[in-house]
Order: sequence, then structure tokens, then C-alpha cells
Amino acid sequence: MSRRSDPFRLVLFLALLGAFGVVLGLSIRASIQPRMESMPITGGWGGDMPGMTMLPSTPVAGAREADRAAAHADVEARRFVQAIPVYERLVREDPHNLEALIHLGVSLASIGRVEQGLAHLDQALAMEPDNLHALWSKGQTLFDIKGDHAASIPVWERIASLVSDSPDGVTARGYVLRAQERLKGSQDAPPPKRSP
Repeated sequence: MSRRSDPFRLVLFLALLGAFGVVLGLSIRASIQPRMESMPITGGWGGDMPGMTMLPSTPVAGAREADRAAAHADVEARRFVQAIPVYERLVREDPHNLEALIHLGVSLASIGRVEQGLAHLDQALAMEPDNLHALWSKGQTLFDIKGDHAASIPVWERIASLVSDSPDGVTARGYVLRAQERLKGSQDAPPPKRSP
């Protein structure tokens, strides 16, 4: 082969490499670009076209799941303040989102907004009265956070009746006994002395 074909090969190789790069870039762009099926053909999100109603932008389902997972991680790490706005948004978007209601209730109660937290847990229990997660969260909120041992007893008894032959049932019965002991202890305690 002559030396003249070497530059030709180099130019041909560079052209093919460039074409491959363009095709690869376009295919990556197409795979990561959001789907536009629900977008109107004319205008776009937030466009100002007279007489045309533009659909509001909604979070992509994947982003919603990522937010939910991050909020769950925040609750697990006891970073309740960071989790609350995500759960509030999820409940606003779907008032029947049982999981979001429960986690919002736990988060609110854990930062001292106990009554609001209990209201969300009651909402979840109104939708699904035997939901163990909601019952357990309400029992712990009443017993550990609010210190309302009397109100926690029926919740723990309900849990014990639902899962009587499990370790959770044993734990729930233990909470009933502890609550009863604390109530008895507060009744047996002498009244506090008043200073003159």
C-alpha cells in the first residue's frame, strides 16, 4: 500500500467514528428524554396560548418513587423534619395513600406535633382499620410520645388480637401490661406536696 492511502484511511476512520458518536448521542438522548405523549402538540408546559388549557406539570413517577424512598430513608434515620414535606405532598396528591399518611403521622408526632400526627394515623385507620403498621404507630405514639397510657391500651389489645400467635402479639400484650402498671402506679402515687 502506498503512503497516500494512509491519510485516506485516517479521514475515513475519523468520519466513521464521528458518525458513530452522533448515532450514540441521539440514541442516549432519546432514551433519557421524558415521554411527551400527554403534552399538547402546540405550546408547552406553562405556555401562553390564548384559549388553550395547558396541563400542569406533574412529577414523573420515577421521581415520585425516588422522593418516597428518600423520605423513608429520612424516617429510618430519624430525620423527620426532612421527610414531612415529601409525605405532605404525597398525601396532597393522593389523600388515600395509606403509607404516606402513616409515615406523615409518625414524622409529625416525632417532632412534637403529636395531635396532628395522631390525626393522620386515625385517617389511615379509617381507611383500613386493621392495618398493623398504622395501629402499631398509633400505639407507640400514644404510649411513648404522648404518654397517654390509657388511650394506648385498646390499640395494643387490637394488635394483640390480630396477631395473637406472633412475636408482635407478645410485644403488644407486653405494652398492655406496662400501660396498666403505669396507670396503677400513677393512681397509687401520693399527691405532690404543695409548698406553703
